[in-house]
Amino acid sequence: MNMRQSPKLEWIHFILFVFLGILWSGSFINIKVVVSQLPPIFCAMVRVLISFLCLSLIFVVTRKKVFKPTLAYWRLWLTGFFVQAFPFALLFYGEKFIAPALASILNSTVAIWALILGGLFFQDRSQWTPIKIIGVFLGLIGVIIIFAPFISKGENSVMGILAILAMAMSYSVGSLMNQHIIFKHMKVSSETNLLQQHMASLLFLFIISKTGEAWPAWTALLSIKLVLAFFYLGVMATAVAWIIYYYLLKEWGAVRATSVMYIVPILAIIWDFLFLHLVPTINELIGMCAILIGVTFIQWRRKSRGL
Repeated sequence: MNMRQSPKLEWIHFILFVFLGILWSGSFINIKVVVSQLPPIFCAMVRVLISFLCLSLIFVVTRKKVFKPTLAYWRLWLTGFFVQAFPFALLFYGEKFIAPALASILNSTVAIWALILGGLFFQDRSQWTPIKIIGVFLGLIGVIIIFAPFISKGENSVMGILAILAMAMSYSVGSLMNQHIIFKHMKVSSETNLLQQHMASLLFLFIISKTGEAWPAWTALLSIKLVLAFFYLGVMATAVAWIIYYYLLKEWGAVRATSVMYIVPILAIIWDFLFLHLVPTINELIGMCAILIGVTFIQWRRKSRGL
């Protein structure tokens, strides 16, 4: 992770950071579109499949060497399970029961879990500053504010919220594994890392979906609405977004890179209102504000003084 960057490069990183937030914010409404008509794990598998094919094409055209078999690849596969396979399965499942904007709000807790779990699992407490610890507590309070009203609304809503929270935790673990294991101790390119993690994720989702869901007829996927939704999810929100995210993850580290989630829910609420005419509740807005303030505190970096 590069700690000292030129102002120009930092601006490029910031622009990529905002663009990534825009790409990911649009994924939640498109997930709602596909899971309302198709099995959730199947939808997650199709998303990864499209992304895998897109990345493979990009790397072939750009002549990237991505296959160099080694026993050490099991680390890439395990990381792929936590950063993509398991989170995608939980995300698509959870959105069957809750609104896209609420899913994006809960998804914004990734940076909070990255800070907590980084200290617990990887003994990385270098960022446990007082202001960031306050940010963690604010974020957790926001989750409680959002979660409380749903307890009386039925089991499905609660299951949807728990699934998204588990997704955020798994995603943070995968990001930390990329930072502390893959980037630091493995000499593999980002292209190899992405494709290997995609393959492992695709295999996992295929097995789970094939054994636990009734697959639809392939003709059911040919509606324009589903085709456009899957194109966005697979190409824009996964293939293109992962390339940007892995670059930022390598340059910024897991805690700061995952803070992209703090702009995602704001944009997702706008998309929900414009396309689904859904308005968030007061609890959701208050909880979102608490989470976003908390994540902002977590991303806070003290500027070094000049001599």
